[in-house]
Amino acid sequence: MMNKRLKAGIKKFHKSNPRIRFCLGTLSLVAICIMLLIIATFTQIKIDFNIPQTGIVSYLKFEYIPQIPVVIFISAILGECWGLLAIILYLLMGLFFIPVFALGGGPSYIFQYNFGYIFGYIFAVLFVAKTLKNGNSLLNILLAVFYGVFIIHLIGILYLSIIAILRHDGVDFIRNMIYFQSFSKILYDIVFGFIAILVAKGCRKLLWIIMG
Repeated sequence: MMNKRLKAGIKKFHKSNPRIRFCLGTLSLVAICIMLLIIATFTQIKIDFNIPQTGIVSYLKFEYIPQIPVVIFISAILGECWGLLAIILYLLMGLFFIPVFALGGGPSYIFQYNFGYIFGYIFAVLFVAKTLKNGNSLLNILLAVFYGVFIIHLIGILYLSIIAILRHDGVDFIRNMIYFQSFSKILYDIVFGFIAILVAKGCRKLLWIIMG
């Protein structure tokens, strides 16, 4: 009997690709997603490449923070409405209540170089969720990842450049900041973002069956 109900739930999920409905479980899921984003903010994955056998030492070392893949995961699992709520609450927490951002928090954080990337989460959630609403085909997943990563980095680069210009920073400084904040990490954001959607797809299916 349980297996029949489970199969029926999975079949219904695939046909309707439903939204997550409002309930106590939904609010709990929003809170969990906010916690995941906070954890990701302070999680550093060390990227270290050293290829000396080529005769020319190729060396790349930096610390990758998986915030963007988590934002994409939130978009995929919560959808447009609840995903947007999670991101807005995260922003409000960081700006007015708890220093949940990488370099602290408070209203003055809007003048940090990297705040544009955080602000871009709002638009990324909308585009990723709307794209996935059309289905979970490979093409839609790839488009969702591309839209999410591209929007965050575009807004982040523009915001960073404006702050740097207002502070009279040089062109070399702006170029180096853009490379460090975007170009050195964008490929990782795409790869981990794709994996995040695949994980969210399975979690969303399970949540729909449990909460349905």
